[in-house]
Order: sequence, then structure tokens, then C-alpha cells
Amino acid sequence: MNKLELENFLPYHLSITSEMVSRALSKVYADFGVTIPEWRVMVHLNHHGSLTPSQLGVATSMDKARVSRALILMDKKALISRQVDQWDKRVAHICLTDTGKDLFTQIEPEVMAWNACLARDMPDQQHDDLLQALKTVETWCKAQGDSTSEADYDD
Repeated sequence: MNKLELENFLPYHLSITSEMVSRALSKVYADFGVTIPEWRVMVHLNHHGSLTPSQLGVATSMDKARVSRALILMDKKALISRQVDQWDKRVAHICLTDTGKDLFTQIEPEVMAWNACLARDMPDQQHDDLLQALKTVETWCKAQGDSTSEADYDD
């Protein structure tokens, strides 16, 4: 039986690296008064236009409580609006307000510049290989049932 050696343990490196990248990047949008959960929600709302809280949970891989807290903060800042579903009054569709879109537009070039700096010392092929490897890990985890699903939410 092999012994666990952290320097060769992929989950350890993924976890540590993910946390380091998330914290470092959060300094960029923290200057705009945005938290990590708010940023994750903002990115997905900007990309998709409108999502329910359960869809946001799945998209952001955040639990129900974290999504809810982010939405409450964003609502107080007038960054989002909620539209009740016309067929199911229990469901709310969340979208960015003009204020939220404007804020995203201000932050986006800053995070894109940060992303470019992160990849600066990485040859293009290494960058592409890393992205592909991470996507492979994501796909494998989803196949194991290790991701948040809409069944974990009640809109």
C-alpha cells in the first residue's frame, strides 16, 4: 500500500491552489466592494442573463446558504433584481440591474488583466494543457456525483 505523500496528492494541490488563486483574485474585486460569493454570482448572471437561485448554486458550486447570503448583499447594493416566475410563484429569476452590469463592466478588465498576469509565465501549450486537465478533473468529479445539483435547492 502506498503512503499518502502530499507533494504527489492531486486533491491537496488542487485545493491549495484553488484557495490561493481565489484569495489573490478577490483582492481585485474587493476594491469595488464585492465579495467572493458576490463575484461568482455576478459572473454567472452576466454570462447567462437570468438564473434562479438553484441554478446559481449549481453554476457557482456554492451551497444554498452561501448563494442566499450573496443575493441578500447584492440586493442591498441594488446589483440584482428578482422577477417572480409567472407559472411558479415560489421561483425567482435573478438578473443584474443596470448598476450591477455597470459594476461588472468596471471589474471585468481588472480581472482579465489579473488573469493575463497569472498566465504570463506559462507557455501557451502549458496553459491550454492545464485548462484541459482541470476540465477533465471537473468532468470526473461530476460523474462521481460530487457536484452541487439543483436537487439540493428549493427555489
